[in-house]
Amino acid sequence: MKVFRSINDAVRGKVQNTPQNKAHNLTEITKMTLPTVFVVYYSAYGHLRVPGQYSQKRLPKAKNSQTNYSQEEFENGDAFMFSFPSRFGTPPAQVQTFIDSTGGLWFKKALVGKMVGVFTGTGDQSGGQESTVFTFLPNLIHQGMLYVPIGFTHDNLFIVDEVVGGSAYGSGLISSLSGQRTVSEKEIAVVIHHDQSFTKTESRYLAKFNRIHTQTFYSSLIPHFL
Repeated sequence: MKVFRSINDAVRGKVQNTPQNKAHNLTEITKMTLPTVFVVYYSAYGHLRVPGQYSQKRLPKAKNSQTNYSQEEFENGDAFMFSFPSRFGTPPAQVQTFIDSTGGLWFKKALVGKMVGVFTGTGDQSGGQESTVFTFLPNLIHQGMLYVPIGFTHDNLFIVDEVVGGSAYGSGLISSLSGQRTVSEKEIAVVIHHDQSFTKTESRYLAKFNRIHTQTFYSSLIPHFL
């Protein structure tokens, strides 16, 4: 497994004034740090490195690929995009071994509430574009993580007159059994859309979490000012 550490520039700090805060001469300041998105991939032929490559292009602050991350470093991620091929309709053993090594994080509840997206690849159209992601979900559920599907939000997912990978579960590719087929332009378009959609969802989640947390904090203080 390899990890890209990407810094998402989609979220900015902002100042919000609410009528309640104004009445008490309080300004609600929502402090939002830039979320760290880990793109974790395993690939035999290099096809599944695509999501990380496009994340790096879109996010200029992204660091170089790192082969090994300690559990302590991995738990610092705010969100995760996993990219791996299918093996008999399920995640490959290499991916499951990686997930099995996160027992310490499970014990500490370090990954609870963190968002995850999945990009997958198969050797043919019926090789597990949906089942591979579906059978990966129990790992996320046990960690308390939040899975973010792409849904049918891109027109290329409705194409029926040519081979295009991907499903409502997440973007994907079809590489052929020998890995000779490269990622098509239409598959790349879905990958980029998936990346942007995931980023938008993560940003909204963090923004609302910060706002709710701040408002709850102020509501508990206000009675003391009366």
